[in-house]
Amino acid sequence: MRFIRLLFIFLLPLFSLGQNDLSVCDSLLLKRQFEAAADCLEGLHSKNPVGPVYEKLLETYLVLEDTAKVFKLARKQSKTYGQSKPVYYVDYWHFSQTLGKRGPDFSVLENITESNPFTVRSSAQQLEKYNYIEEAIALYLIAEAIQPNVRTAFERGQLHAQLGQYEAQYEAYLLAARQNSGYLSSIKMRMANNLSKDPDGVHNSAIKKVLYAAVKKGSDPLVEQLLLFVLRQEGSFDRAFTFMRSKYDGNASIQPFLQVMREAREANDDETAVAIGQFLLTQKTALMQQRGTNTVLLELGKCYEKTKNFEAIFMLSNQYPLGVCEACFEWERYRATFLFEQDKMPTDSLQSLLHYESNLNQLRERYPRKFQRGLTYLSQGEANLRLGYFDDALMEFARAETLLEDSDEGDVARLQKAMCAFYGGDIQWAKTQLEVLLQSSSKSIANDALENALMISANSVEDTLMEGLRLIRVPMLLEAQGKTTKAIEKYEALKNVLIAHELYDDLCLKLGKIYLEAAQWEAALAEFLLVEQAAGEGMWKEDALFYAAKCRFELGQTEAQLALETYLLNYPAGLYFEQARIMYRTLAL
Repeated sequence: MRFIRLLFIFLLPLFSLGQNDLSVCDSLLLKRQFEAAADCLEGLHSKNPVGPVYEKLLETYLVLEDTAKVFKLARKQSKTYGQSKPVYYVDYWHFSQTLGKRGPDFSVLENITESNPFTVRSSAQQLEKYNYIEEAIALYLIAEAIQPNVRTAFERGQLHAQLGQYEAQYEAYLLAARQNSGYLSSIKMRMANNLSKDPDGVHNSAIKKVLYAAVKKGSDPLVEQLLLFVLRQEGSFDRAFTFMRSKYDGNASIQPFLQVMREAREANDDETAVAIGQFLLTQKTALMQQRGTNTVLLELGKCYEKTKNFEAIFMLSNQYPLGVCEACFEWERYRATFLFEQDKMPTDSLQSLLHYESNLNQLRERYPRKFQRGLTYLSQGEANLRLGYFDDALMEFARAETLLEDSDEGDVARLQKAMCAFYGGDIQWAKTQLEVLLQSSSKSIANDALENALMISANSVEDTLMEGLRLIRVPMLLEAQGKTTKAIEKYEALKNVLIAHELYDDLCLKLGKIYLEAAQWEAALAEFLLVEQAAGEGMWKEDALFYAAKCRFELGQTEAQLALETYLLNYPAGLYFEQARIMYRTLAL
């Protein structure tokens, strides 16, 4: 065996050489080498006829273009060993077809498969190697009909895919998942890659037709799971909800509903998300037993807030006030914050702030866990910041930082603490704290810290630059306090003042992000184009390129594809690469 390995280590590189690249002498030398190799292999084959030597000898004959020896070897091999190794019959049948010589009928392979279905994999794989896809499928079907335990449906599904027989492909995948749950992850991955956002797409239609037909035959948890997976992948959340509701008996898990509700909200299908939430609120027993009330109320609140349906949030707040439901910390914290932010009293009113702090104190008493208490202090600090009480806010953020430790929320507290110092005028201390935050494990926090730290570091060296920081911190504070309209006015006014200042690109970037959050795509695009011009090859070029491309994408401009390509090519390891890739793939569909 060692001799064979050494021989083929020497010869295998020669198999790939083309004669067009060789001189006549080299061609003759190469042919002699293969002839010598064939002589050697013939001797080895006579001693061990069913080993790998047969395959190498066949390859050598093919390289030498000696079709007579190829056919003779395949015929001898199949007649001697074909019953125990049908793959030899596949070689014999293939060469008889391609060389136009008498050979076995394909029915021989069918008969062998019928007599021993467990040999079908090797036969079908050899047929696939020779590109006989339909014949390989036929053998799989024969074997599966006689002996279902061969479990070859997954391999057959892949062959159907090559022929474009998508319904047959997914029928085979469904059978494979039923036979062996280990295939389920691979099947879902293939489905996800094939599905598009178009419900009437080729693969979408084929998969749903197969799964709906299976549903009609009877209840099957596997089929229902795959159908929900498909509907969620294509974004048909309303259909997913309708299907789940038709199968729900009041005792099953509500987790699938919560998952679809969250995905629908994130995909801006707020109508469906609200419908799911309202349905779940009627399932009071299930919500109580499975502790789902908190999640449902929180998701509903976010949906109503995004669609500016504040009246609905007020109604929800009255139905589920503080202390009514158990284990509803996130909802009760969200409710208290919403009511504080929507308070009709003057924005500098201490009464509103004290009422909010009272609610947070109640939460700390009801939920004594360290992390939950830390979140209440974080909310209290943001409220103080909103009303301009920087010293109080700094103290609350310090408490939150201690309790939240090294979590993402702890990074938020540290960031807010540093920005409080910046808004209060202690720019050097804020600079030090923000630079520490650059080591944050939270990517989103690290980006915010990077933006502010770089801006402050670059503009806190000279007095003239420091003056720019003092000017820009005013609209930044208004933005942090939620006074977006006033912040925009201040930013716009500063554009003329700082047009020749180092902070001009920072100003345009911040203004563009405000417009971006408000979905004012044209205004945002104009600002990001200014950043591109002002930043040059500076530190905000990546941000400007990405956000400008995003605006073009949202506006449906034809330039969006080129803009996304530019970003992806220039920043293959960029901060926004994954988001850009998803948008680019959406355009390509």
